[in-house]
Amino acid sequence: MNYDLQNKNISEGIDLCSVSAEGFKTACASLSFVMPLGEKASLYALVPNVLTRSCKDYPDVTSIEKKLALLYGAEVIVDVSKVGENQVLKIEVSCIDDRFSIDGESITNECLKLLFQMIFEPRLENGVFCSDDVESEKRLLAERLIAENSDKRTYAKNRCVEIMFENELYGIHRYGTVGAIEKITPEALYEAYNEVLNNSKILVCISGGNFSNVEKLLAEYTSHKNRNIELNETLYVEECEDSKYMKEQEAVKQGKLVMGFRMGMKSEDDNYAARRVMVDLFGGSPHSKLFTVVREKMSLCYYCSAMMFRQKGVMLVQSGIESYNEEKAKNAILAQLEDIKNGNFSDDDIASSVKSLEDGFRSVSDSAESVANWFTTQVCSKEFLYPEDFIEQFKKVTREDIIEAAKAVTLDTVFMLEGTAEGGVEE
Repeated sequence: MNYDLQNKNISEGIDLCSVSAEGFKTACASLSFVMPLGEKASLYALVPNVLTRSCKDYPDVTSIEKKLALLYGAEVIVDVSKVGENQVLKIEVSCIDDRFSIDGESITNECLKLLFQMIFEPRLENGVFCSDDVESEKRLLAERLIAENSDKRTYAKNRCVEIMFENELYGIHRYGTVGAIEKITPEALYEAYNEVLNNSKILVCISGGNFSNVEKLLAEYTSHKNRNIELNETLYVEECEDSKYMKEQEAVKQGKLVMGFRMGMKSEDDNYAARRVMVDLFGGSPHSKLFTVVREKMSLCYYCSAMMFRQKGVMLVQSGIESYNEEKAKNAILAQLEDIKNGNFSDDDIASSVKSLEDGFRSVSDSAESVANWFTTQVCSKEFLYPEDFIEQFKKVTREDIIEAAKAVTLDTVFMLEGTAEGGVEE
């Protein structure tokens, strides 16, 4: 699908990203705040959740839900993520495109108005957020974090990240901690909200639809504020000299082995295409070495895959194993990486990885929401790039590029969650 991107700086620290495409049946508008990741992570993570519960014109959850229903079932979504050493707080509203409304109603502009009202006109109680809203969202956020830790695959990944980045801000969870969440008061949260308004980088992204009033609303709600942008520079550690190892035990059937690698990157753009193809060839798809050799041929893992975090220059390998196979699995994973360093892969392997990445990146254009999400992830990047820009880079990657990328990889951290329970497979 062909679509057009326009990026406009509205004022200091405020950008508007507009994506238009005729093929979208839905429209999407989001506003993202970028804040430095740190000790206030839990406070900042709670802000967008509380904002979507009510606002001045719609004073409770029920009235907001009724309004969304009138807007042809529009939906509000909150997302909190990490981009390097910064925290991204996003509130998004999606709806049908105006072309499909009755009598030409401007659904998109109404949705955009609601989005801005929720963010900039919150319902207050004695000058701060309503205590009932705060307590409800505290409970939900804490439950979300607890649920993550209850999923042992996710828990193992998070623990590896914590250990690997124990001296870096990236080691902080995007939601902070349950303990920090429980201590939040309406007063502290409202103070954090004002910090977000005044000190964040803001990206408004609209995709599909006809959001003709977006610049007017932005000016109305932000032009009077004296903003002081405070963000963290992302720290890139190119290699690791001494790797770390930690083991924990849980009463689970299946052990979880997670290995964290430094990729030798100095920035997010440092030979990214070659490194991404290398990661896919190593463990990013069903044709990869980790899947075909370690999982299928050697039968050492129930699952085994690699993922890359571009904004931090690292790679994680996650695997589910029988705990007694820990050393065999670890050695087998490292052996596949050595294979790539030694050039033991075919041109067909390269072509399969490039095709896999191409298919994944092209799927971005499947909906207005996915396009908006794509450009939102680039909120901290130097420039906005289309998926097609990356695809063209992947196609130019050579065998030598892949070998060079693999040789720059060093093992940083190994985390093993040892299963102590009897039984069969546990994903």
